[in-house]
Amino acid sequence: MPTAATQLPELSGWWPCALALLLSVAGWGALRRVRGATLAAPAVWWIAAAVAIAAVEAMLAYRHLPPTTLPASLWRYAAAVGTFCPLTAVLGAKRPQDRGWQWVVASLWLVLLVPVAQALASPGGTQLELFGVWRWLLWGFIAMGLLNYLPTRFTLSALLVAGAQAVLFGAATSSAGALPATTRVAAALTLFLAACGLAAFRQIDSPPAALPQTTRWLAFRDAWGAFWALRVLQRVNQTAELSHWPVRLQWNGFIAAASDTPPPTSLDEPLSGALNQTLDTLLRRFERVD
Repeated sequence: MPTAATQLPELSGWWPCALALLLSVAGWGALRRVRGATLAAPAVWWIAAAVAIAAVEAMLAYRHLPPTTLPASLWRYAAAVGTFCPLTAVLGAKRPQDRGWQWVVASLWLVLLVPVAQALASPGGTQLELFGVWRWLLWGFIAMGLLNYLPTRFTLSALLVAGAQAVLFGAATSSAGALPATTRVAAALTLFLAACGLAAFRQIDSPPAALPQTTRWLAFRDAWGAFWALRVLQRVNQTAELSHWPVRLQWNGFIAAASDTPPPTSLDEPLSGALNQTLDTLLRRFERVD
């Protein structure tokens, strides 16, 4: 058991609220960039989750509710599970089902609140602690988000988000150690903000590819993640084989179909037009429609 000397000091309750509001501002910036694309809904869920965390932290700070009480633990958990909603929204971000999918996302948030209802029905202890399937479910969502963006340009951001969620749910999964509740939430929000900053830097620092079709593919792959990128890659290569194109799509862009041929740096007009038409057909269900 940690002694009083080894306990970390508790941060002011208003610090996590300020960090969460800053995260919601970053969400508004992301929403402006993706407006018109199917990533708009995940951005809205991002804002909603950040605002929920800010509201809970502001309420706890205003009421001076001790962080080591069961009500404080339940409120924090109820807001924290909202951080899984943006990823879940990405997994359904394809027209025309993307709008109806938001009901699934909202239902997920409600389903993850079942442990709160159970704790209210039979209160005991000073912290919400998950057991069995609920704990594995949280770790599964964390791993799913990490795997979706790990093979993209946003690898570091994906690692930071996974780390932030692990810290945020540290009390519920018994992995927080001696970290005080308010300090834990502030640390998690700092990691979220660092992930946003790195993602923004990677977008600005992205060099153009030799082929404009590769640049478009990489932008889609990085924004929507591996789940949708693998499906689009498969469809493009099926079309390439049927049409006998001399190029194929791999994870990092278009390459020559023949293994002994270097990657193309330019395409003839008919092939370029055919590739553009294929990408338009597949990606118009995701990208902004002008």
